[in-house]
Amino acid sequence: MKDRQVIKSIYLLPILYLLGIASIKCEKFVDIAPSPDLIATSAIFQDNKTATAAINGVYYQMRSSSLSLANGAISLYPGLSADEFFNSASNANTDPFLLNAILPTTGIIGGSFWRPAYQSIYKINSIIEGLTSSNALTDTVKKQLLGEAKFLRSFYYFQLVNLFGDVPLILSTNYQDNATVPRTPINTIYKQITTDLKEAKELLKSNYPASLRSRPNRWTATALLARVYLYLKDWNNAEIEATATITSGAYSLASLATVFQASSNETIWQILSEGANTAEGATFIPSSTTVRPPYIITNDLLNRFETGDNRKGSWLSSNTVTGQVYYYPFKYKLRTNTPINEYEIVFRLAEQYLIRAEARNEQNNFNGAKDDLNTIRTRAGLGNTTANDKSSIFLAIEKERQTEMFAEWGHRWFDLKRTDRANDILSMAKHPNWKSTAVWYPLPQSELLINTFLVQNPGY
Repeated sequence: MKDRQVIKSIYLLPILYLLGIASIKCEKFVDIAPSPDLIATSAIFQDNKTATAAINGVYYQMRSSSLSLANGAISLYPGLSADEFFNSASNANTDPFLLNAILPTTGIIGGSFWRPAYQSIYKINSIIEGLTSSNALTDTVKKQLLGEAKFLRSFYYFQLVNLFGDVPLILSTNYQDNATVPRTPINTIYKQITTDLKEAKELLKSNYPASLRSRPNRWTATALLARVYLYLKDWNNAEIEATATITSGAYSLASLATVFQASSNETIWQILSEGANTAEGATFIPSSTTVRPPYIITNDLLNRFETGDNRKGSWLSSNTVTGQVYYYPFKYKLRTNTPINEYEIVFRLAEQYLIRAEARNEQNNFNGAKDDLNTIRTRAGLGNTTANDKSSIFLAIEKERQTEMFAEWGHRWFDLKRTDRANDILSMAKHPNWKSTAVWYPLPQSELLINTFLVQNPGY
């Protein structure tokens, strides 16, 4: 009985809470006050406003806690695990990630990644069940919300499988059944992700249902689907989906100085936070110009920027302390919460060009791959690539992804794993700390104690 209560605390949050946290004074969300009449889940999905408030509650929760999966943690900790930056002072939370010496008892694993993801997945499953069984909502609202929920579930599972490998695939709110679900093979989870995203594409419209692209549209689902196909090495479909987003006419590459502003036309989807700028800005930007930054760019990354690459000047900054220059991530420019001008950008157009470049190269369309690669290089102030065959173009794309998407959403960490390059690169960058089994984070020990059907990753 005690275990059941623990399980409920992990996978269940009352649906009313979704309404409570959605009650925020902002045009970006539907204002709806908690009501004693909205006690049962079925009651929530009898009204367009309360149903919309439920989905808004998921977005609000994504940014409501410090350094959680959808609020900076996936940019920070996998960046330390890879070769992007290092913490300038020893810290019990960050050292295990920097040293690739994470333990199953490391609190960040459960507290910042596993539990926030599965708590959100439970809420999303509850919303999907409520929407599916409801006959009271207008068809337009029902389709929109169901499309968003399907997208959000795929978004969370994509992060989980790339952090942990096989994880439990939870698709219902039956906590008794969920309590004993074993780890599901990655390929099976990816099938569910692609199914959800295809359905989301059909359900969602091209226009955004909220201001500042804060709730996903059809192209948001398409962008994630392109990334998923890339990871699955389904090159043809990766190219198709990336092309759909690129040619939609909805987005354009922004100037380097404005890419990460709230109004950027490069943004495909961003997560708003009420009254706050980004966790990345608060985490990476030092408190003053006279101190060492908390996280310092590695020489490995610094040396990847070519002469004349304007991203180095625009997206990196530096402090000089006792004669030593320390570079740090500076994509987001605001450390404090005044003024509010930056939100958590999840997908942006530049990634779609790089996805298509890689997909084209793998299909031997070298000119097409170079065209896409050069589009990103031109924006950075660089000349056309000199790569001219499949191998050299692959390495050029790898380098461009590193310098374009550093300190964003764990891209470098995920890229090294999906291309089987982690051992080759990190064994040199992290020697002698690197071990091949470190490509997957350990499952939280607390979860293994609750669900005895879970098996730990090798090496832990």
